[in-house]
Amino acid sequence: MTHDCWTRLLALHVLLCALQGTRLVRGARHYENKVSMLLHEEPENPKCFAEGRKDLTCFWEEREEARSVEQYSFKYTYQNERSRVCPLKTLHLTSARKMYVCQLNKTQMFVQMDIQVNRDGRPFHNRSLLIELTFLLDPPTNVTVRNAAQSGQLNVSWIPPPLKYMDDSMMYEVFYSPMNSHTGQVEVAHASSELVLRGLQPATKYKIQVRVKLDGISYSGYWSAWSDPVFIETRPAVLDPLIVSLSVIISFILLVLCLTVLVSHRRYLRKKMWPTIPSPENKFQGLFTIYGVRRGSGVGDRSPIDPDCGGLCSDRCWLGGREEEGEEGAAPGIIAFLSSAGTSEDWTLAEVYGGQD
Repeated sequence: MTHDCWTRLLALHVLLCALQGTRLVRGARHYENKVSMLLHEEPENPKCFAEGRKDLTCFWEEREEARSVEQYSFKYTYQNERSRVCPLKTLHLTSARKMYVCQLNKTQMFVQMDIQVNRDGRPFHNRSLLIELTFLLDPPTNVTVRNAAQSGQLNVSWIPPPLKYMDDSMMYEVFYSPMNSHTGQVEVAHASSELVLRGLQPATKYKIQVRVKLDGISYSGYWSAWSDPVFIETRPAVLDPLIVSLSVIISFILLVLCLTVLVSHRRYLRKKMWPTIPSPENKFQGLFTIYGVRRGSGVGDRSPIDPDCGGLCSDRCWLGGREEEGEEGAAPGIIAFLSSAGTSEDWTLAEVYGGQD
Protein backbone atom coordinates (compact mmCIF):
# COMPACT_ATOMS: atom_id res chain seq x y z
CA MET A 1 0.00 0.00 0.00
CA THR A 2 2.83 2.35 0.87
CA HIS A 3 4.58 1.54 -2.39
CA ASP A 4 1.44 2.45 -4.37
CA CYS A 5 1.16 5.78 -2.58
CA TRP A 6 4.75 6.66 -3.37
CA THR A 7 4.22 5.69 -7.00
CA ARG A 8 1.16 7.95 -7.28
CA LEU A 9 2.97 10.86 -5.63
CA LEU A 10 5.92 10.45 -7.97
CA ALA A 11 3.63 10.39 -11.03
CA LEU A 12 1.81 13.51 -9.78
CA HIS A 13 5.13 15.28 -9.24
CA VAL A 14 6.29 14.43 -12.74
CA LEU A 15 3.00 15.69 -14.17
CA LEU A 16 3.21 18.96 -12.25
CA CYS A 17 6.79 19.45 -13.37
CA ALA A 18 5.79 18.84 -16.97
CA LEU A 19 2.91 21.33 -16.72
CA GLN A 20 5.16 23.88 -15.04
CA GLY A 21 7.76 23.40 -17.76
CA THR A 22 5.11 23.89 -20.44
CA ARG A 23 3.91 27.09 -18.78
CA LEU A 24 7.47 28.36 -18.50
CA VAL A 25 8.14 27.65 -22.17
CA ARG A 26 4.84 29.33 -23.18
CA GLY A 27 5.55 32.29 -20.90
CA ALA A 28 9.07 32.68 -22.30
CA ARG A 29 7.69 32.62 -25.84
CA HIS A 30 5.08 35.27 -25.01
CA TYR A 31 7.74 37.38 -23.30
CA GLU A 32 9.98 37.26 -26.37
CA ASN A 33 7.04 38.22 -28.59
CA LYS A 34 6.24 41.22 -26.41
CA VAL A 35 9.83 42.41 -26.41
CA SER A 36 10.04 42.03 -30.17
CA MET A 37 6.78 43.97 -30.68
CA LEU A 38 7.83 46.89 -28.48
CA LEU A 39 11.22 47.11 -30.14
CA HIS A 40 9.40 47.87 -33.40
CA GLU A 41 6.44 49.91 -32.10
CA GLU A 42 7.68 51.96 -29.13
CA PRO A 43 10.13 54.74 -30.03
CA GLU A 44 10.93 55.86 -26.47
CA ASN A 45 13.51 54.30 -24.15
CA PRO A 46 13.30 52.56 -21.82
CA LYS A 47 10.38 50.60 -23.28
CA CYS A 48 7.90 49.54 -20.59
CA PHE A 49 4.84 47.28 -20.44
CA ALA A 50 2.59 45.87 -17.74
CA GLU A 51 1.09 42.38 -17.79
CA GLY A 52 -1.05 42.88 -14.68
CA ARG A 53 -2.02 45.40 -12.02
CA LYS A 54 1.10 44.93 -9.91
CA ASP A 55 3.97 44.39 -12.35
CA LEU A 56 5.97 46.48 -14.77
CA THR A 57 8.83 45.52 -17.08
CA CYS A 58 11.17 48.10 -18.61
CA PHE A 59 14.07 47.41 -20.97
CA TRP A 60 16.26 48.86 -23.66
CA GLU A 61 18.83 47.35 -25.98
CA GLU A 62 22.37 48.26 -26.98
CA ARG A 63 25.12 46.87 -29.08
CA GLU A 64 27.20 44.13 -27.52
CA GLU A 65 30.15 45.96 -25.96
CA ALA A 66 32.52 45.52 -23.08
CA ARG A 67 30.21 47.23 -20.61
CA SER A 68 29.04 45.58 -17.42
CA VAL A 69 25.60 46.00 -15.91
CA GLU A 70 27.15 47.77 -12.91
CA GLN A 71 27.81 50.78 -15.13
CA TYR A 72 24.05 51.41 -15.38
CA SER A 73 21.51 52.48 -12.79
CA PHE A 74 17.72 52.48 -13.09
CA LYS A 75 15.78 54.88 -10.84
CA TYR A 76 12.03 55.51 -10.78
CA THR A 77 10.04 58.06 -8.82
CA TYR A 78 6.31 58.38 -8.16
CA GLN A 79 4.82 61.82 -7.76
CA ASN A 80 5.71 63.39 -4.40
CA GLU A 81 7.73 60.35 -3.35
CA ARG A 82 11.40 59.49 -3.01
CA SER A 83 13.37 57.83 -5.79
CA ARG A 84 13.80 54.06 -5.81
CA VAL A 85 16.31 51.84 -7.55
CA CYS A 86 15.47 48.80 -9.66
CA PRO A 87 18.18 46.16 -10.08
CA LEU A 88 19.11 45.44 -13.70
CA LYS A 89 19.86 42.20 -15.46
CA THR A 90 21.05 41.54 -18.99
CA LEU A 91 19.84 39.27 -21.78
CA HIS A 92 21.93 38.53 -24.83
CA LEU A 93 20.08 38.85 -28.12
CA THR A 94 21.02 37.84 -31.62
CA SER A 95 22.93 40.06 -34.05
CA ALA A 96 25.43 41.12 -31.36
CA ARG A 97 22.95 43.04 -29.21
CA LYS A 98 22.33 43.09 -25.48
CA MET A 99 19.14 43.95 -23.57
CA TYR A 100 19.00 45.53 -20.10
CA VAL A 101 15.88 44.66 -18.13
CA CYS A 102 14.19 46.00 -14.98
CA GLN A 103 11.24 44.10 -13.48
CA LEU A 104 9.04 45.60 -10.75
CA ASN A 105 6.60 43.45 -8.75
CA LYS A 106 4.87 46.30 -6.95
CA THR A 107 3.56 49.36 -8.74
CA GLN A 108 1.07 52.19 -8.34
CA MET A 109 -1.70 52.95 -10.79
CA PHE A 110 -3.02 56.37 -11.84
CA VAL A 111 0.13 58.11 -10.61
CA GLN A 112 2.84 59.43 -12.90
CA MET A 113 6.12 57.54 -12.80
CA ASP A 114 9.37 59.29 -13.75
CA ILE A 115 12.19 57.02 -14.94
CA GLN A 116 15.85 57.93 -15.20
CA VAL A 117 18.62 55.68 -16.47
CA ASN A 118 22.23 56.69 -15.82
CA ARG A 119 25.37 55.30 -17.38
CA ASP A 120 28.63 55.96 -15.57
CA GLY A 121 26.78 58.44 -13.37
CA ARG A 122 25.44 60.51 -16.26
CA PRO A 123 21.84 60.62 -17.60
CA PHE A 124 21.32 58.14 -20.41
CA HIS A 125 17.51 57.66 -20.76
CA ASN A 126 14.62 59.64 -19.28
CA ARG A 127 10.90 58.96 -19.51
CA SER A 128 7.59 59.71 -17.71
CA LEU A 129 4.58 57.39 -17.99
CA LEU A 130 1.33 56.14 -16.47
CA ILE A 131 1.45 52.41 -15.80
CA GLU A 132 -2.29 51.92 -16.52
CA LEU A 133 -1.61 52.99 -20.13
CA THR A 134 1.17 50.47 -20.82
CA PHE A 135 -0.67 47.12 -20.66
CA LEU A 136 0.56 44.45 -23.07
CA LEU A 137 -1.49 41.31 -22.55
CA ASP A 138 -1.04 37.73 -23.68
CA PRO A 139 -3.06 36.76 -26.75
CA PRO A 140 -6.41 35.01 -26.21
CA THR A 141 -6.22 31.25 -25.80
CA ASN A 142 -8.38 28.29 -26.80
CA VAL A 143 -9.67 29.97 -29.95
CA THR A 144 -12.57 27.83 -31.22
CA VAL A 145 -14.30 28.19 -34.58
CA ARG A 146 -17.52 26.40 -35.56
CA ASN A 147 -19.83 26.55 -38.54
CA ALA A 148 -23.08 28.40 -37.84
CA ALA A 149 -26.52 27.12 -38.77
CA GLN A 150 -26.66 29.43 -41.80
CA SER A 151 -24.31 29.10 -44.73
CA GLY A 152 -21.52 31.68 -44.96
CA GLN A 153 -21.25 32.23 -41.17
CA LEU A 154 -18.76 31.14 -38.51
CA ASN A 155 -18.97 31.29 -34.71
CA VAL A 156 -15.65 32.28 -33.10
CA SER A 157 -15.02 32.05 -29.35
CA TRP A 158 -11.94 32.36 -27.12
CA ILE A 159 -10.72 32.63 -23.53
CA PRO A 160 -9.60 36.14 -22.43
CA PRO A 161 -6.23 36.75 -20.77
CA PRO A 162 -6.22 35.97 -17.02
CA LEU A 163 -6.64 39.53 -15.78
CA LYS A 164 -9.14 39.69 -12.91
CA TYR A 165 -12.00 42.21 -12.92
CA MET A 166 -10.94 43.66 -16.27
CA ASP A 167 -12.88 41.52 -18.73
CA ASP A 168 -15.30 44.38 -19.41
CA SER A 169 -12.40 46.66 -20.36
CA MET A 170 -11.05 44.42 -23.11
CA MET A 171 -11.58 44.76 -26.84
CA TYR A 172 -10.68 42.17 -29.45
CA GLU A 173 -9.84 42.04 -33.12
CA VAL A 174 -10.72 38.93 -35.11
CA PHE A 175 -8.75 38.54 -38.33
CA TYR A 176 -10.03 36.17 -41.03
CA SER A 177 -9.00 35.50 -44.61
CA PRO A 178 -9.31 32.72 -47.19
CA MET A 179 -6.37 30.37 -47.38
CA ASN A 180 -5.37 31.41 -50.90
CA SER A 181 -5.72 35.15 -50.23
CA HIS A 182 -3.00 37.53 -49.08
CA THR A 183 -5.48 40.03 -47.68
CA GLY A 184 -8.13 39.62 -44.99
CA GLN A 185 -10.69 41.47 -42.93
CA VAL A 186 -10.89 42.40 -39.25
CA GLU A 187 -13.95 42.45 -36.99
CA VAL A 188 -13.96 44.14 -33.56
CA ALA A 189 -15.66 42.79 -30.42
CA HIS A 190 -16.05 44.78 -27.19
CA ALA A 191 -16.27 43.11 -23.76
CA SER A 192 -17.25 39.80 -25.36
CA SER A 193 -15.40 36.55 -25.90
CA GLU A 194 -17.34 35.45 -28.99
CA LEU A 195 -18.18 36.81 -32.42
CA VAL A 196 -20.16 35.73 -35.49
CA LEU A 197 -18.45 36.21 -38.84
CA ARG A 198 -20.95 36.83 -41.67
CA GLY A 199 -20.80 37.18 -45.42
CA LEU A 200 -18.20 34.45 -45.93
CA GLN A 201 -17.72 32.52 -49.15
CA PRO A 202 -19.32 29.07 -49.11
CA ALA A 203 -17.15 25.93 -49.26
CA THR A 204 -13.97 27.99 -48.59
CA LYS A 205 -11.21 27.30 -46.07
CA TYR A 206 -10.53 30.27 -43.76
CA LYS A 207 -7.77 31.22 -41.35
CA ILE A 208 -8.87 32.93 -38.10
CA GLN A 209 -6.73 34.72 -35.47
CA VAL A 210 -7.60 36.86 -32.43
CA ARG A 211 -5.75 39.54 -30.45
CA VAL A 212 -6.65 41.70 -27.45
CA LYS A 213 -6.17 45.18 -26.05
CA LEU A 214 -7.64 47.25 -23.22
CA ASP A 215 -10.29 49.65 -24.51
CA GLY A 216 -8.64 52.91 -23.37
CA ILE A 217 -11.41 54.11 -21.04
CA SER A 218 -9.66 53.44 -17.73
CA TYR A 219 -6.81 51.24 -18.94
CA SER A 220 -5.01 51.16 -22.24
CA GLY A 221 -1.89 49.84 -23.86
CA TYR A 222 -0.71 47.91 -26.89
CA TRP A 223 -2.33 45.27 -29.06
CA SER A 224 -1.23 41.78 -28.09
CA ALA A 225 0.32 39.33 -30.49
CA TRP A 226 -2.04 37.34 -32.69
CA SER A 227 -3.20 33.99 -31.42
CA ASP A 228 -2.22 30.79 -33.17
CA PRO A 229 -4.22 30.46 -36.41
CA VAL A 230 -7.27 28.21 -36.62
CA PHE A 231 -8.39 26.76 -39.96
CA ILE A 232 -11.92 25.77 -40.90
CA GLU A 233 -13.95 25.28 -44.09
CA THR A 234 -17.34 26.94 -44.44
CA ARG A 235 -20.48 25.04 -45.38
CA PRO A 236 -21.45 24.70 -49.05
CA ALA A 237 -24.06 27.08 -50.40
CA VAL A 238 -27.72 26.23 -49.80
CA LEU A 239 -30.93 27.93 -50.85
CA ASP A 240 -32.17 30.37 -48.28
CA PRO A 241 -35.87 29.68 -47.47
CA LEU A 242 -36.53 33.40 -47.14
CA ILE A 243 -35.09 34.14 -50.58
CA VAL A 244 -37.06 31.26 -52.11
CA SER A 245 -40.29 32.49 -50.50
CA LEU A 246 -39.75 36.04 -51.70
CA SER A 247 -38.99 34.81 -55.22
CA VAL A 248 -42.22 32.77 -55.33
CA ILE A 249 -44.29 35.70 -54.04
CA ILE A 250 -42.76 38.15 -56.53
CA SER A 251 -43.28 35.71 -59.40
CA PHE A 252 -46.94 35.22 -58.42
CA ILE A 253 -47.51 38.99 -58.28
CA LEU A 254 -45.95 39.47 -61.72
CA LEU A 255 -48.09 36.66 -63.14
CA VAL A 256 -51.27 38.24 -61.74
CA LEU A 257 -50.31 41.62 -63.18
CA CYS A 258 -49.70 40.08 -66.63
CA LEU A 259 -53.06 38.30 -66.58
CA THR A 260 -54.80 41.51 -65.49
CA VAL A 261 -53.28 43.44 -68.40
CA LEU A 262 -54.28 40.72 -70.88
CA VAL A 263 -57.88 40.60 -69.63
CA SER A 264 -58.26 44.38 -69.65
CA HIS A 265 -57.04 44.58 -73.27
CA ARG A 266 -58.70 41.41 -74.57
CA ARG A 267 -60.84 43.25 -77.15
CA TYR A 268 -57.87 45.05 -78.59
CA LEU A 269 -55.83 41.86 -78.72
CA ARG A 270 -58.73 39.96 -80.30
CA LYS A 271 -59.02 42.54 -83.07
CA LYS A 272 -55.26 42.35 -83.71
CA MET A 273 -55.09 38.58 -83.71
CA TRP A 274 -58.44 37.81 -85.37
CA PRO A 275 -59.47 40.89 -87.44
CA THR A 276 -63.14 41.21 -88.58
CA ILE A 277 -63.79 40.29 -92.24
CA PRO A 278 -65.38 43.27 -94.08
CA SER A 279 -69.06 42.77 -94.93
CA PRO A 280 -71.49 44.96 -96.97
CA GLU A 281 -74.24 44.20 -94.50
CA ASN A 282 -72.91 46.98 -92.25
CA LYS A 283 -73.40 49.50 -95.04
CA PHE A 284 -76.68 48.17 -96.47
CA GLN A 285 -79.20 47.18 -93.87
CA GLY A 286 -81.39 44.21 -94.82
CA LEU A 287 -79.25 43.23 -97.76
CA PHE A 288 -79.26 39.54 -96.99
CA THR A 289 -82.90 39.39 -95.84
CA ILE A 290 -84.73 41.44 -98.46
CA TYR A 291 -82.86 40.56 -101.66
CA GLY A 292 -81.67 37.20 -100.60
CA VAL A 293 -78.03 37.74 -101.64
CA ARG A 294 -75.98 34.76 -100.56
CA ARG A 295 -73.45 35.78 -97.90
CA GLY A 296 -69.94 35.51 -99.24
CA SER A 297 -70.97 35.39 -102.93
CA GLY A 298 -68.54 36.83 -105.44
CA VAL A 299 -68.85 39.73 -107.82
CA GLY A 300 -71.48 39.13 -110.49
CA ASP A 301 -72.99 36.16 -108.70
CA ARG A 302 -76.37 35.56 -110.34
CA SER A 303 -77.62 32.80 -108.06
CA PRO A 304 -79.59 34.64 -105.38
CA ILE A 305 -81.47 32.79 -102.65
CA ASP A 306 -85.29 32.81 -102.52
CA PRO A 307 -86.94 31.49 -99.40
CA ASP A 308 -89.82 30.19 -101.48
CA CYS A 309 -87.47 28.27 -103.75
CA GLY A 310 -85.84 26.36 -100.91
CA GLY A 311 -82.26 27.08 -102.03
CA LEU A 312 -80.37 28.40 -105.02
CA CYS A 313 -82.77 29.35 -107.80
CA SER A 314 -82.17 28.14 -111.31
CA ASP A 315 -82.91 30.02 -114.48
CA ARG A 316 -86.48 28.80 -114.18
CA CYS A 317 -87.03 30.40 -110.75
CA TRP A 318 -87.58 34.13 -110.26
CA LEU A 319 -87.10 35.96 -107.05
CA GLY A 320 -90.46 37.62 -107.47
CA GLY A 321 -92.24 34.32 -106.72
CA ARG A 322 -92.54 33.08 -110.38
CA GLU A 323 -92.14 29.38 -110.94
CA GLU A 324 -90.91 29.17 -114.56
CA GLU A 325 -88.76 31.23 -116.84
CA GLY A 326 -90.34 32.90 -119.85
CA GLU A 327 -93.96 32.78 -118.61
CA GLU A 328 -96.09 35.50 -120.10
CA GLY A 329 -97.01 38.29 -117.78
CA ALA A 330 -94.33 37.43 -115.28
CA ALA A 331 -93.09 40.16 -113.02
CA PRO A 332 -89.62 41.40 -113.63
CA GLY A 333 -86.92 39.39 -111.85
CA ILE A 334 -84.32 40.88 -109.61
CA ILE A 335 -80.71 39.98 -109.84
CA ALA A 336 -78.62 41.38 -107.04
CA PHE A 337 -74.94 41.49 -107.36
CA LEU A 338 -72.12 43.22 -105.60
CA SER A 339 -69.31 45.05 -107.20
CA SER A 340 -66.25 46.48 -105.53
CA ALA A 341 -65.91 50.23 -105.67
CA GLY A 342 -62.33 50.73 -104.51
CA THR A 343 -61.87 49.42 -100.99
CA SER A 344 -63.04 46.38 -99.10
CA GLU A 345 -65.70 48.41 -97.31
CA ASP A 346 -67.10 50.42 -100.27
CA TRP A 347 -69.80 48.35 -101.76
CA THR A 348 -72.69 49.29 -104.12
CA LEU A 349 -75.86 47.44 -104.69
CA ALA A 350 -77.14 47.15 -108.27
CA GLU A 351 -80.64 46.07 -109.04
CA VAL A 352 -81.28 44.69 -112.46
CA TYR A 353 -84.91 44.36 -113.52
CA GLY A 354 -85.73 41.93 -116.26
CA GLY A 355 -88.89 41.95 -118.47
CA GLN A 356 -90.22 40.93 -121.81
CA ASP A 357 -88.49 42.24 -124.86
